[in-house]
Amino acid sequence: MLLDSSAWIDFIEGNEKGRKIRQIIEGQDSFTSLATIAELTQWCLKNRREEVATIEDVKRISQILPLTETISRVAGRMNYERKKAGKKWGMMDSIIASTAQVYGLKILTTDNGFRDLQEAQVL
Repeated sequence: MLLDSSAWIDFIEGNEKGRKIRQIIEGQDSFTSLATIAELTQWCLKNRREEVATIEDVKRISQILPLTETISRVAGRMNYERKKAGKKWGMMDSIIASTAQVYGLKILTTDNGFRDLQEAQVL
């Protein structure tokens, strides 16, 4: 299961969705895109959270998946197609979704922008 930034934020905040996320990933392998680390770093700074400790927790709980040329190319095509279709969607979302596709993983997210993707489980 690949957790996106929104899932991690709810997990970190420990809210109702975060508790559900904890239950879902308990006892299974979890993964995080390197792009999510960038988004979480920004979130920590914006919300005055301890950046280093937060990222270390994410790394302790999940395996960080690198950004590769294949993921980058898949993301570029995905971003182009979704923007062409009029979706409110960003390149970071494309990188995260492409990481899941390349590794054959489901995405765990609370972001409704992922709802139409087959590999997404939206809470």
